[in-house]
Amino acid sequence: MVTNKSITDFLFKVHIAILSIGRKDNSPHSTPVWYQYESDYTVWFLASKGTQKSKLLEIGKAVSLVVQTESDPYQYASIEGHITNISEGDMEKDLRPIAKRYLGEEGGDEFVASFEEWNSSRYTVAIDKIMTMGISDD
Repeated sequence: MVTNKSITDFLFKVHIAILSIGRKDNSPHSTPVWYQYESDYTVWFLASKGTQKSKLLEIGKAVSLVVQTESDPYQYASIEGHITNISEGDMEKDLRPIAKRYLGEEGGDEFVASFEEWNSSRYTVAIDKIMTMGISDD
């Protein structure tokens, strides 16, 4: 699937992704998410149970994620994919590492410690297609 090193390097960097999910009436639900790109050409993110996004997501559901830079030179990767796995989120295996990815060691630990209880699911997206702008071809 994804073989361009520039694209994979871009996706491995820390960016906020905008996740878009189709509702039953075909209108989009879009929300920012922390994500983790994996070398098996998947992306995963967490969603608290009972949220709008968690209610819309199911195995096989088509989703898109847009990952972008926030400053010039502007770059983005638009990912089309589908949900391949939904699992119980694990505070130590999922939340702590992604919190440290986005907030640093200390900030990540403080973020995790702020939860008295945590009830989220981990959603894995298989990447079907990636379109980019501003990311060089290798």
